[in-house]
Order: sequence, then structure tokens, then C-alpha cells
Amino acid sequence: MTLNLLDTIGNWNSQLFRELKGRLKMGNIAIASVLSLSSQLVLFLSSRSQIPVAPLPSDYKYPIHHRFCTGFDGNTKGDSIKCIQDAAGNFIINWPSWWLEIFVYLSIFSAIALLVAGTYMLVSDLDKEERRGTLNFIRLSPQSANTIFLGKILGVPILLYLAAILAVPLHLYSGLAAQIPLHHILCFDIAMVASCALFYSGAMLFGLTTSWLGGFQPWLASAAVLGFISTAFKAPSVGNAADLLAFFSPAAVLKQVAYQVNESSHSNLNWLTEEFDSLEWFHLQIGKNLVSSTALSLLICAVATYWIYQGWQRRFPNPTATVLSKRQSYLLVISYQSIILGFALQSNKYSLDEIVCLSIPNLMVFLALIAALTSERQALYDWARYRKQIVPSSQKLWRKYPILDLIWSEKSPAPIAIAINLLSSTVILTPWLLVNHTAFPAMIAFINLILIYAGLTQLFMFAKIRNQAVWATCTVGGAILLPPIILSVLSLSISHLWIFICLERPVNI
Repeated sequence: MTLNLLDTIGNWNSQLFRELKGRLKMGNIAIASVLSLSSQLVLFLSSRSQIPVAPLPSDYKYPIHHRFCTGFDGNTKGDSIKCIQDAAGNFIINWPSWWLEIFVYLSIFSAIALLVAGTYMLVSDLDKEERRGTLNFIRLSPQSANTIFLGKILGVPILLYLAAILAVPLHLYSGLAAQIPLHHILCFDIAMVASCALFYSGAMLFGLTTSWLGGFQPWLASAAVLGFISTAFKAPSVGNAADLLAFFSPAAVLKQVAYQVNESSHSNLNWLTEEFDSLEWFHLQIGKNLVSSTALSLLICAVATYWIYQGWQRRFPNPTATVLSKRQSYLLVISYQSIILGFALQSNKYSLDEIVCLSIPNLMVFLALIAALTSERQALYDWARYRKQIVPSSQKLWRKYPILDLIWSEKSPAPIAIAINLLSSTVILTPWLLVNHTAFPAMIAFINLILIYAGLTQLFMFAKIRNQAVWATCTVGGAILLPPIILSVLSLSISHLWIFICLERPVNI
């Protein structure tokens, strides 16, 4: 039966068959199973040790308070709940609250393990394929980029999937014992699958486009994902564009699930659900509706995964091609800015914090666009020398002008396309800018900085030097990091610089 199943998989996706055959060894399966079950046992025993135990009657002199008790003395949160005894002298335990904490921590640890370890495995696998030369062999095979993409994502982290499946019984039982409805638990599981698809797709594209990093690739990618996921789970809702962070991961849905039962269970999970009920998207109450939170998380993950997959389809067959075409970049920016605008509009109070929280994710997106649109040196030379010859005859009429070629051609320099994307971003964010008038100087400064970064990157990619991507990355990274470092050395903050820009006069510090 196993052989028939493997034959079926091989006929459907030969890349998946190759990955499964190399990883599903009895030793690997045993190690993954033991690690999963032992981790669940450690979590259960550590939670069990936190249950309060009633002292002997002679030692019971003062009231005991604990978050897992059921008594009430005017407070209902944290360790302020009074412990009361039953007829046998044992404390009455609030078991739904105890199971809720197991469910939450198991969900968080599972998400971190799946996303961080899965990212590391995928990037490391592509790095090994690149160093061994087998990646080019796969490119020459009759398999499509779609088949290889799906085979890698389903096959490389197969042992992680096995460990996650072994955690499902405790996951479901703890959720139901915490009085969480089954469909709420399934909403979190769906969001978890969507987040895995997003991060694994990003890992595939990152591993494919950063081979110049060598063995540092998987460590950098997994560290970035760990920091991202930890921040998404820990950060409270702040009522601005930064709330988008939680929806790239299952953190938003888990916060909503915990919020639904936290009030009735009196569990000490305020750090997770803090201010989440007030979250809005285009003034829709997302934080109070689990279905809306799940749908928005799926929408955001699906849009991001789609564009990452488009980059994989372009880059895998042709390693010298840009990750995205200029036409695709315009659509990507429109979709992204439309989503982030919904989070930016939820606050009626505007300050420097709102501006910074909107600028930082936009900075990350435009830096990624610069890397995705900037052509290599040979492609730029080919475009400059043979631009008129390589234009199809059906398009010569409207693409004979250089400016049109700079806007649409895939091999032309990127700064013009970056400028158009910045313009479209400004137009989409106009409703937010009209309310927050003080953001106009920041938007102008942001546009200028991005154009400078794009110009620097293009100059380095056009120069006759080795490791052009390394030089461009270090230069742009230095241009981003040096100003905050200089400000900190001078004991200044961003707010001082902001006041100087707005008032156009020296600030008395």
C-alpha cells in the first residue's frame, strides 16, 4: 500500500516523491515523533506544576490567591483570584482557564516551530541544491516551476508536518476543554495553514534570489522570521498601520480566539488580547468578529503569497531575470497600499508614531521592490544597445519612446518604475494624508530617500565590480542605519529631527 501511494505521488509530482524518499527514513520519523511528544509532555507538566495545592489546615493562615482558582473578592484577573476549598480541603480549580493557557502556549510554540524551522529547512535545502549544482539539473528537467515549487513546500518540511499532526490531539482537546467552540479552533488552524503557505513561499523566493549570501542564508531567514513572529504575538493592537503585522501570521486569529473566552475564564492572558477588541480595518470592527479576522488574515496572506509565487515563476527558469516585471510591481503596490490604508485609517489621533508605523512597512516593501526590479549589468547593456531591435513590431508604435520603455520594459533601469510606484502609493494614501496634514513633509522625505536608494542600487548593478549585489546591499543598508546611529550618538531622537523639518528652524534641545 505504501509503495502504491509513493507511485501515485511520483506520477503526480516527481519532485515531491524525491523529497519524501530522501526524508521519510525510520530514524528521522522517530526523532520527529519523540521531539513532538516530549515537547507536549514538558508543556503539560510545566502547566500542571502551576496548579495551586492547598496547604495543611494548620498552615492555612492567610487567604491564598491564584489565577487558576475560582473565588472572587472584587478582582477577576491575574493572581488576585481567591482560592476556595471544597469539602475535602482541596482548592477548586478553574480548569477551563488552565486548559486555555495550554491551548494558547501550544499554539504559539507550534506556530514558531512550523514557521521558523520550516523557513530554515527550505532555504537550507535550496542552498545545498545550489552548491551541489543539482538546482540547474532540476531547471533542465521537464518539470514545471509550479511542480517544483509545490514539491519543495510539501516535501522539505514533511517531518515538521508529522510533528504538527502529533500535536493535533492535545491542541483540539485543550481547546475544547477551555470551552472554545470547535469552529474557532478550526479558524486558527486555517490561519496557520495560510501563514505557512506565505512564509514557505517567501523562504523559497529568498533562497532562490540570495545565493550570494552562501551558508548564511538559512540563519538570516529563520532569525528574521523568529523576530517577526515573536513581535506579532507579543505586540498589542496600537490602532495604526502596525496592526498589519499580526495578520501576516496566525497571531491575529489566536488573539481573537483567546479574547472570546478570556473574559469568562479569567485567565491571565491580557498580554495577548490587550486592546485587540478595538482593532478596525476601514472602520469595520475586525477585532470583535472572529470570522472577519480570519477572512482578513486569509486575504492578506493570499495576496502576499500570490505575488511571491509570481516572483518564483519568473526567477526559477531564468536566474538572470528580475523577480517581478514592472507591470506586476504596479499591481503589487496598489494591492498592498489598499490593504495598509485600512489599518492606517482606524486612528483619529495622528502623531509621529502613526507616521513611523506607516513608513517602516512601506520602507520594507519598497526596498524589496528595488531588489526585485533592478536588472543585472548584462541585461542593462543589452537593453541600452539593442532596445529598438528587441521591441516587438506590434509594439514599436507606442514603445519607440524611451520614457515608455523605461516604464514597461523588464530590462530597463528601475528608478522610473520605483517613482511611479511611489506616486501611486501617495495617491492611494491621500485619504490618510488629508486628515494627517503633518505627514506631508514625511511623505516627501520618504519619496526622496527611496529614489536615492533606487539610484544607488542601479549604479552599483551597472558598475564593473565584483559582488555588485553585496556592495549595493551594504551601501543602502548603511544609508538607512547610519542616520539613527548618528542621532543616538548625539543624544537626539527622531522627534527632534521631525520638529526641525516641520518648523524649519533650530530646535532648542
